[in-house]
Amino acid sequence: MFGTRDDWRRLCQSDDMRPKGRHVKVSFANGRSHSVYVRDNDEAYLLTAVVANAEVVGQWDRLYREAWERNRHTRLAGFRIDTAGQLIAHGWTPKDGLTADAFQAVVRAVAREADRYEFQLTGADRR
Repeated sequence: MFGTRDDWRRLCQSDDMRPKGRHVKVSFANGRSHSVYVRDNDEAYLLTAVVANAEVVGQWDRLYREAWERNRHTRLAGFRIDTAGQLIAHGWTPKDGLTADAFQAVVRAVAREADRYEFQLTGADRR
């Protein structure tokens, strides 16, 4: 697939990934899972996953600062508050030269970081 602009669903062919609609559900060895939304732009894929809804975000006084501090230490995934007040994990990858392994690495990183932060904030597996 190197050098092609392939449909992202075909890039998710792995036992731990289940594409459905515009999302891919990533399953982890510990039994948890997290869904990642895939936005297909002209030149890149934007990957986002909800960490916490606005209600949870509103309960944490320092969440904006914590997200900013986490962003300083992550490489493939970052965090932000969206316009709906949700805490979102995000990442992206260009399409040119994209392989299934590279795409899956970014999807897994976004899912893993979102799931880890979700658990730290809520103690639950909601997504």
